[in-house]
Amino acid sequence: MAEFIKLSPALPWIAGQGHAGLVTACAPDRLILESPLKSFSTRLTHITVSLQNDQNFHFEGRLETEVYPYHFIISAKERQTLQELLGQIRKDQHIEICRSQDVEASDRYTGFQELSFLPEALPLFDHSEIDTSVQFLGRKFALPILITGMTGGIQKGTEINRRLALAAQKFGIPMGVGSQRIALDNAEYAPIFSVKDSAPDVFLIGNIGIAQLADRGALDRCRRAVDMIKADALAIHFNVVQEHIQVEGDRNLAGIMKSLETICKELDVPVIAKEVGSGISPASARMLSEAGIAAIDIGGAGGTSWAHIEGLRSSSDIVSQLGLTFRNWGIPTAYSLASVREALPHFPLIATGGIRDGQTVAKAAALGAQFAGVGLPLLKAALQNEEAVEQTIEGYVRGLRLTMLASGAKTLADLRSKIVRGRPYETDFNRLIPTQIPNF
Repeated sequence: MAEFIKLSPALPWIAGQGHAGLVTACAPDRLILESPLKSFSTRLTHITVSLQNDQNFHFEGRLETEVYPYHFIISAKERQTLQELLGQIRKDQHIEICRSQDVEASDRYTGFQELSFLPEALPLFDHSEIDTSVQFLGRKFALPILITGMTGGIQKGTEINRRLALAAQKFGIPMGVGSQRIALDNAEYAPIFSVKDSAPDVFLIGNIGIAQLADRGALDRCRRAVDMIKADALAIHFNVVQEHIQVEGDRNLAGIMKSLETICKELDVPVIAKEVGSGISPASARMLSEAGIAAIDIGGAGGTSWAHIEGLRSSSDIVSQLGLTFRNWGIPTAYSLASVREALPHFPLIATGGIRDGQTVAKAAALGAQFAGVGLPLLKAALQNEEAVEQTIEGYVRGLRLTMLASGAKTLADLRSKIVRGRPYETDFNRLIPTQIPNF
């Protein structure tokens, strides 16, 4: 059974002899056409599909059958153009779904909920003495917060990335861009990701998917991704679950580890391995370290669920259910972070996945992360304006600094001795108070 991407709103199409209608769904090899006409006076072989930004895509093909709604099969030579159209649709749908629907894990469980800081009532130092700086890949940053790479879209992508980059530069934190695949396939989309014209000092992390390492030109694609945006590092994102639920997903991952080793060795900038919501196991972390990866973003479960997002895009009940089944899939962020930190005691780590406030940033730092990656809250803020992005980051900063002050941690390293499993002094309480309190 064919699987299709739902289009809402539908896209207009037009052909010769006045034939026209709407594209209501699409797949990697066809478009689903609706039309006021239930039959055509001439054979339909060429159509033009228009996006909302007045961009037109021309296709040659044929009707699979005369059954309504019509399946217009795209000719083999036009499949790359169809992939370009699908890429634009996918990015714009990702933004709209993230903006308007609940796309997080349904249980919101990151594991950080099990941790507490030990409050210190006496002020041990002044608020101005708090040091939130962190070292990462040979650079010093003002805060342990990273704007993680996220979807950018076509129409809104340029402005979203510009707003994020300006905020990253202002706060002295690094920023990742979303997947650059669409710009690697078509250079006219490169300006979406090129933010250093607006924020020349930002530490910028490029982004390419692990599936893009399966072909012989992988190293060249990575170099082009870096050069395109003058990136200071390149993230390679791992999203196996997402790709297998996504209707148009890439599922060929043969030989990627050997390709990854070559890229880590040959690329001129550090390479970061980035999960997108399933978490990294200690065994995988060791393999990545041995391959030459410079840092790992564990991308744990509990935050944005890309499995669920892809299920929402599909017209198939099976795929939609698959997205729901895997909505909470993965290793909770705190669990993944703690286990990978034990496996790689001195390795640079980023904790992304359900980081929704400054106190959770502090918890990630206490468990050994150099950065806590923030995505969805900043995407929503960037859809508003520059001020909303800055206010969102400022909220994280104030929460982090207050956590440090109230727990007596002057530096991020001090946080490690201030955190406990469970509630503050719960262990002492359980030891001192018997299960059955005697009557007095």
